[in-house]
Amino acid sequence: MTLGSTENPENIQVKTAQRFKDNVESESDGAISVEVAAGGSYGSVEEIADLVSQNVVQMSVGGFLPIDRYASEYYFVDSPFVIEDYEHISNLVQSEKFQPARDQLKERGNQNIIGKPIYRGFRHFTSNKPIRSPEDVQGLNLRLPQLDTWIAVWEEIGASPTPVALDELYSALQQGVADASEGDIQQINSQSLYEVQSHVSLTSHLLSCGTMTINNDFYTGLDETHRETIDEAVNEATEWGASQGQSAEEDLIQEVADQGVELIEDVDQEAFREAGRPAVDQLFEGEWAETWDYWRDV
Repeated sequence: MTLGSTENPENIQVKTAQRFKDNVESESDGAISVEVAAGGSYGSVEEIADLVSQNVVQMSVGGFLPIDRYASEYYFVDSPFVIEDYEHISNLVQSEKFQPARDQLKERGNQNIIGKPIYRGFRHFTSNKPIRSPEDVQGLNLRLPQLDTWIAVWEEIGASPTPVALDELYSALQQGVADASEGDIQQINSQSLYEVQSHVSLTSHLLSCGTMTINNDFYTGLDETHRETIDEAVNEATEWGASQGQSAEEDLIQEVADQGVELIEDVDQEAFREAGRPAVDQLFEGEWAETWDYWRDV
């Protein structure tokens, strides 16, 4: 089986995938072999999600993009200013309330989320100037993935979103196609963005987590013993990845600061939340399932 990811090998998600590979190959005595194809060798996150749907690639590790692609009513799980902390997201995606999202992902995308969310860290800004308040992002060409919900929130705050694929992020910042980016500290570090941006501002606007998905046809076609082996291997690996991601976050922030960027810690995070709230409320009213209060109570 092949497991695809756009992330580089040093990213916690790929390290988690490698741990899963080691676990499952060992526990199955080599009956199940796993190729971890990192670094976007199978294309963008969207392309990998589609390849998993088609069973060309059997598994993936990345963000919640498959939810956006196949169960978009539930994509609030990976949108700014909704999720409070890791306990919240972990409880939510494993709750009965979230089962309709899993059902839609299986029905429309022929894949399942397996294991626990992999903690990547809160997302922050990289830029060539300090970002302390919403006023600092007015008109700023902000690199974002091509996600309409994210774009809506940052347009509400006043930025000028510039959609750029992850594998083009470094060059977009280097060449001035975008003025700034946002991402978790794993992404900032693994993409070496400190080479092309002078400031990292701790906006903490979104808790970024990875997920592992598996093609439903492939999974259900395995015998029960091999399914149990995969379940146990992925549960251990994702729990390890979540723990590693949380313990490494502060060290990674310091590593990035040690590269010479200016770390901006006095960010008015509440002002950002308030500035983005009208867009979040509108998304719950129009596109997302239920309400913010419904999902806070899990």
